[in-house]
Amino acid sequence: MAEQMEVNSDIILDILGNDTRRKILVALSDEPMYFNQLAKEVGVGQQAVLRHLQTLEESGLIETYAEKSDLGAPDRKYYRLSDSFILTISLSEDHFSMKKRRIAESRQEESRKYYEAFDSTPEEMGSALYSLQENLSDVEEEISALEARLNDLYSLKQQILNRLHKIGVDNFEENERKILYAIVEESPMSIADLSDMIGEKESRIKDVITVMKSKMDKANAQLLFGNLK
Repeated sequence: MAEQMEVNSDIILDILGNDTRRKILVALSDEPMYFNQLAKEVGVGQQAVLRHLQTLEESGLIETYAEKSDLGAPDRKYYRLSDSFILTISLSEDHFSMKKRRIAESRQEESRKYYEAFDSTPEEMGSALYSLQENLSDVEEEISALEARLNDLYSLKQQILNRLHKIGVDNFEENERKILYAIVEESPMSIADLSDMIGEKESRIKDVITVMKSKMDKANAQLLFGNLK
C-alpha cells in the first residue's frame, strides 16, 4: 500500500458534503472495486463517477492498485480506501471542536478479551463466520457503552464551559474574555503560547492580564495567571 497522506479535516467535510462521494466511500468500505463496478453501485454516469474518484484520490482518501486479469486481458485497476480514522464534531451552545483520530491497534487492557476472541477465530469457514458475528456483536456493545459515557462527559464539559462563559460575561470585558477563555480551556504555558493562540501581541496581553488581576483576589489571580511567563 502506498504511503498514507494526512487528510485535512476541512477537506474531509467538503468531500462528505457530496452524496455521490459518500456512496463511493460506503461501497469501498466493503471491498475494493474496479471502475465499472463502482459506477453501477452508485448509479451515476461514468464521467461523474470518474470526477469524484479523482477528487477522492487527490484528497488521499482512496488509492488505486492493479490486479492481473485472466485470459491475457489488460491489468484491471481497482480502487480502495487508503485511510482509517474517526472524525468527531462537537457543537454546543458553548463549544465547537473538530478532531480527527487515526484508527490504530493498541491492544489496551480493557480491549484485550475482544482481541483474544478475534485471535482465536476458527479456520473452518462456517465456524469462523459465527465466531466473527459474536465477536463483532460484543465489540459493538462495548463501543455503545463507551459512547454513552463519552456523551455524559461531553454534557458535563458543556456545563463547565457554560459556567465559565457566564463568569466571563458578568465580570470581564470582551478583550479580557478572549484571554480568559484561552487560559482556562487551553492552559498555555507562557505568554508567547497565549499570543500564538489568540493572535495578540505579548505586550498587549500583559497589559490586559494586569487589568484582569485587579478584578480578582491576589491568591486566585496567582493560581490562574501564575504559570504564564
